[in-house]
Amino acid sequence: MDLSSLNEKQKEAVTAPMGAVLLLAGPGSGKTKTLTNRIAYIIEKKMVKPENILALTFTNKAAKEMRERVGKLLVGHKAASDSLTMGTFHAVCAKILRHEIQALGYGNNFVIFDSDDQQKTIKEILEDLRIDSKKLPAQMFGALISRGKNLLQTPGELNLGLDSPLKEHVAEVYARYQDALFKQNALDFDDLLMLTVKIFENYPKILTKYQKKFTYILVDEYQDTNQAQYLLLSMLATSRNIFVVGDDAQSIYKFRGSDITNILNFEKDYPEALVIKLEQNYRSTKNILEAAQKVIELNPEQKPKTLWTENPQGEKIILTCEQDERGEAEFVAKTIVQLAGHEEKELEYKAEEAPKKGYSILDRFIMAKRMQAKYSENFTLGRGVLPQLPKQHDPLTEYCILYRTHAQSRSIEEALIEASIPYQIVGGLKFYDRKEIKDMLAYLRLVVNYRDLVSLKRVINEPPRGLGDKSYAVIRDFILNLNSGGKEFGLKDFRTAFAEVKLQPKAYNSAIEFFAVLEELADFNDQFGLPELMRLITRRTGYERYVKDGSEKGDSRWENVEELINVAHKFKNLPWRQALQDFLEEVALLAEIDQKDDARDVVTLMTLHSAKGLEFDNVFFVGLEEGILPHSRSLINPDELSEEVRLAYVGLTRARKRLFLIYTQNRRVFGNLQINQPSRILKVLPKTAVEFKGLAKDHFKEVEQGELTVEPMEF
Repeated sequence: MDLSSLNEKQKEAVTAPMGAVLLLAGPGSGKTKTLTNRIAYIIEKKMVKPENILALTFTNKAAKEMRERVGKLLVGHKAASDSLTMGTFHAVCAKILRHEIQALGYGNNFVIFDSDDQQKTIKEILEDLRIDSKKLPAQMFGALISRGKNLLQTPGELNLGLDSPLKEHVAEVYARYQDALFKQNALDFDDLLMLTVKIFENYPKILTKYQKKFTYILVDEYQDTNQAQYLLLSMLATSRNIFVVGDDAQSIYKFRGSDITNILNFEKDYPEALVIKLEQNYRSTKNILEAAQKVIELNPEQKPKTLWTENPQGEKIILTCEQDERGEAEFVAKTIVQLAGHEEKELEYKAEEAPKKGYSILDRFIMAKRMQAKYSENFTLGRGVLPQLPKQHDPLTEYCILYRTHAQSRSIEEALIEASIPYQIVGGLKFYDRKEIKDMLAYLRLVVNYRDLVSLKRVINEPPRGLGDKSYAVIRDFILNLNSGGKEFGLKDFRTAFAEVKLQPKAYNSAIEFFAVLEELADFNDQFGLPELMRLITRRTGYERYVKDGSEKGDSRWENVEELINVAHKFKNLPWRQALQDFLEEVALLAEIDQKDDARDVVTLMTLHSAKGLEFDNVFFVGLEEGILPHSRSLINPDELSEEVRLAYVGLTRARKRLFLIYTQNRRVFGNLQINQPSRILKVLPKTAVEFKGLAKDHFKEVEQGELTVEPMEF
């Protein structure tokens, strides 16, 4: 095996002896390259058989990339990479549960609820318990239940330090929620981990089977593991052959339950562990790296690493202060036009160049404001006409705008639209969140499991069948009662029992017809594939006719349905039952970053949390003010403040060549005008790496120590 492309530390990690290894990998240090070479090395040297390797990641995208890389390294041994068990924690646990969940009384055809499904289920429970969802929203209950599950606490064991009566409310809602999931043969994301651990705890023979199967375990992004994932790994890694890669300086998911102590205490758990540091950075310029190093040094408790690079010094980091969020957005748009369009001066907007068809209300509003700008210097949307991105321009895929929260994107979107800069938002309205896509997925889930009440409620009257909320409530109660005795009713038995349901004749006939169609779909010929099943669904349910209503919007919605069917073609060579299960599982487990479309030539907008693992030539880091980053909620909690610093570090280290840091004098947040000080991370930037723009020239003064100090602002 050729290891000549690895540096000495990477080579040490790849060729490390069997046993526990902790690879502390700084950003841009080639951790994926090292991890995949390690997998190929232990297979080629026959230390471990491919089928005995478990490799865990946090995104489907990372898992796919790793498998492809391993396949290329194992030239002529494609079967070896195919036989690896590699995927996200949730995806691997879902596959284990497909085989083992019957031990807990579930059917192995369970469906996976996403956060939207969870919220709808909890809302129904709150209504039944007559809990005011305005004072105690479903989102809050969902977050607390998730926290309990990450700590492996059942409803009876729930201990989150809550005061009464909230503690009692949460425990009761949690218990009813789990009961509702069980009766619907459904799991949520957290169940995938928690129930796998519960099976391993309560069924030693099942645990032993997987301990023998997975004799070598590799974990990417170990700093992001939570309590359930930590215990899962501890139970499986009895051979102590565990290779974990991570960086405590990039631990930013505490709100999702990740526990930084898992990586900080790895050497206590495995005293024999070999610890290797990857400190050479291949991504960023020296200026960017020096700034990032200064920022992370704000955190007192960390495993020390000193990143270095052989890359050029690079351009200075641009630090600018703008008047408000509009000025911030204009700075970003103008800079992108100048860099990508090679424009040295602003271009005038020409109304005759505007598209004549397909413009949204927002687009027309913006155009109207542009025209007003010719006659007035004071108009609501902007201070003047923004330069336009030329039709011939450099690729935009290497431009990224990072912010702390999605609420910050609005003004930036407006400016990008005005400047004719195409963009995508990672974590905004996603393809799989569109109504017609959710409807189709609901039908598909009902074919697998008619007890899925979230899906049933969504489409039982979509298209309209005369089955409103009252009819649904009667059917829901019937399904829950029918399946509460332990016996699982198939659709045919269910329709026979349905004769007892008390509905108005018209509604009863519609319901019978609806479930008859589901039964027909569930009996679809096994010789056909998933795309054929999906087309049959659109016809037999009347959904195609319903969507294609002759309007432009209807045509657009049908195009989305067609695109979903296109996505399903990747499973076309499998029998539709297996394909459907794999397809629904893949869609349910998609992370935000998995939906980033790398094929489109657009600027990317995303939160800092979504950006980890990505890199861009040009990064605009906006909203660098106290109260935004670090977030106002973190200012009185040292642990949360440390995570905000790590979040800033992640943002800085996404940049390869150019980095723009932007803050404002004032900003309107949720309708309120806020005046914030510059973020504390700006105060430690090395003076030699920074060029000041805008109002930042007045706010910052250099000092002999080589750092920046901020002068009090006057507004």
